Amino acid sequence: MPHSYAIEVADTSPRADGAAGPSYGFTFDSHDDLNAIVERVQRRGLFDENESKVFVTGLKLLGGVMLNHRGEPLFAELGPAFKQFMKTLKAGATQEAQA
Repeated sequence: MPHSYAIEVADTSPRADGAAGPSYGFTFDSHDDLNAIVERVQRRGLFDENESKVFVTGLKLLGGVMLNHRGEPLFAELGPAFKQFMKTLKAGATQEAQA
């Protein structure tokens, strides 16, 4: 069952002119339940609560784009390393194993 997500990115840094910073938003679909993945990553203690969300979201976004464009030269070098990284992550890598 596909899951649909919406992301809004807003620049919250103070600006000298007092104007609101630029922002953009987008939607994407994933076959994965990102909330469940975030919970699993948080239980493993790899990152703090906020960084777990950033990690999972970024990883799923990058992975999705790479999958959609897997035949393109841009991803030729990154593809095999990303695949191995995902295998290691899914196998249960922890901070202790990385040290």
